[in-house]
Amino acid sequence: MDISNQDINTLDRDKIFEQRKKDFGAQAVSLNKTYNLFSTIRIVLFLVALVLFIYFANARSGVGVAVVGISFPFIFGVLVNRHNLIGRKRELARNLENINEDELKRINGNLKSFDSGISYLESKHSYAKDIDVFGRNSLFQLVNRASTPNGKATVAQWLTSTTSALEINQRQQAVKEFTEQIAWRQEFEALGRINATSEVNVQNLLRWINEPNKLKYDKLARVFAYVLPAAILTLVALNIFAGLSVYYTIAVAFVNGIVLKKYAFQVMDITENTSKGYKALKAYGGLIGTIETSTFSSKYLVEHQSVFHSDNFSASKSILQLQRILEFLNGRSNMFYVILNVLFLFDIHLLLKAERWKREKHDNVNQWFANIGVFEAINSLSGLAYAESEFVFPTISENPFVLKTKTLGHPLISKKERVANDFEMEGKGQIALVTGSNMSGKSTFLRTIGVNMTLAYAGAPVCATSMELSIMHLFTSMRTEDNLEEHISSFYAELKRIKQLLDTIEGGTPVLYMLDEILKGTNSNDRHAGAEALIRQLSKKEAMGFVSTHDLALGKLSDELTNLKNYSFNSEIVDDKIIFNYKLEDGLCHSFNASKLMEQIGIEMNKS
Repeated sequence: MDISNQDINTLDRDKIFEQRKKDFGAQAVSLNKTYNLFSTIRIVLFLVALVLFIYFANARSGVGVAVVGISFPFIFGVLVNRHNLIGRKRELARNLENINEDELKRINGNLKSFDSGISYLESKHSYAKDIDVFGRNSLFQLVNRASTPNGKATVAQWLTSTTSALEINQRQQAVKEFTEQIAWRQEFEALGRINATSEVNVQNLLRWINEPNKLKYDKLARVFAYVLPAAILTLVALNIFAGLSVYYTIAVAFVNGIVLKKYAFQVMDITENTSKGYKALKAYGGLIGTIETSTFSSKYLVEHQSVFHSDNFSASKSILQLQRILEFLNGRSNMFYVILNVLFLFDIHLLLKAERWKREKHDNVNQWFANIGVFEAINSLSGLAYAESEFVFPTISENPFVLKTKTLGHPLISKKERVANDFEMEGKGQIALVTGSNMSGKSTFLRTIGVNMTLAYAGAPVCATSMELSIMHLFTSMRTEDNLEEHISSFYAELKRIKQLLDTIEGGTPVLYMLDEILKGTNSNDRHAGAEALIRQLSKKEAMGFVSTHDLALGKLSDELTNLKNYSFNSEIVDDKIIFNYKLEDGLCHSFNASKLMEQIGIEMNKS
């Protein structure tokens, strides 16, 4: 069963992914049988050609030897190309099978096998650590469908930065265009998985492409590359047809060896810098080729596609041309290559081709790679939008300090366990003071707001029935930890984080902040005095935000601060069990469970 784009609205997402996984798995098995058959044919053809060559040589049949010698390489080459094509199709089918398996894992909340993106986490980032953008069970694992280092880096960058409303709206249009095109999206992702490699390897490759050419005496190298092989061919012909001594040929081959040694450093420089990265060019070439031949309607996609278009060259063909050059250079240990290299100076020819490619194309490569990252990022957001069909695209408000949501839930919590809440806050200086009993959902609520804002600013849909927000810099202080190496206590770490927040606000950018369990690392008197002073200060700033606390006395500030409103999460004890509903309520917390929790772990509480 082949599921077309027209069928997708009639089936549940998990059924679609399951069917596509089954279909591509069957394709992979069939192609593998064909691939193995061609392997057998290649071996048989080689043995037949060898037997015929020996037979005609013993029979002293020059015509027979010539026919075998000329026809075998041609036939074998065609067979190899066909074999490689089948292998590539098999790899694509396997990738597509795995892609649909991955989608099923995401739907079921099983994210542990995916790249955590932890290498992109900056220790002092304003929110990434607190709301699980990276790491285990993270937003990056849920969103990312990129395979290349550039694509992953772009996804990470979009999830950790705020851009303009125009950029967000353009990304949204691009994501909407891609969302229902499941066949295109998954094939694009599958191509990216071919010969995928690490960011270090790609960076080494890019470094070599961007550095100046090192080949000296370029004209002399060209003379060597063409004159000496021509001399070899001439002498071989004279050996065969005129009986000229073979020692002349050997002498020229010896000269070739000296010339090869002269350029060995440049060849070695290329292979050392590209040996682990050049295979990734196949993936890049395939991705660019797909982009080049596709038709897009959104302005955002058309503009980023235009980078690959030129009257003088095809970006995909250029990338694959470089890949073939580097593949030959990195395969020089082959015995046949060594022999032919001495005779025809292959190293020099490939060196000239590689450096000419750099001269002509290196200015474009960085932009090509960057734009591949953009398409992979859009593809990732589209994959999320398709898999989570109940998510909606938020509206970016032109008014400052706006946050309005309906049925907002946490996308990393399974649908069965997810509890959604409505919330609205608007205006400079607005503060939502959130109180609640232990484990009642205060921190999860703040993270729910933060993670959906992150999705919204990336251009993705959010886990809600509606969301409107203005452009604000998200800042959180939720997981401050001590640092023994730097002799920093958890309390001082929180103070440093608050200092970072105040500095950010003073920078002039509108800020939405989240302070969880404010000033929890000191005594109750200092905590209350410090928290009250900070809340008063923040209420006058170019910011709005959330403050969660167990200190109910802070709620009295609403009597004098008109821009502070109290909210709470509550629990109840039924039959000696603590029941949480995780619903946000107006007003201060009116239920407490700390004593019951301590009692349940074995602390003998005084009930008098």
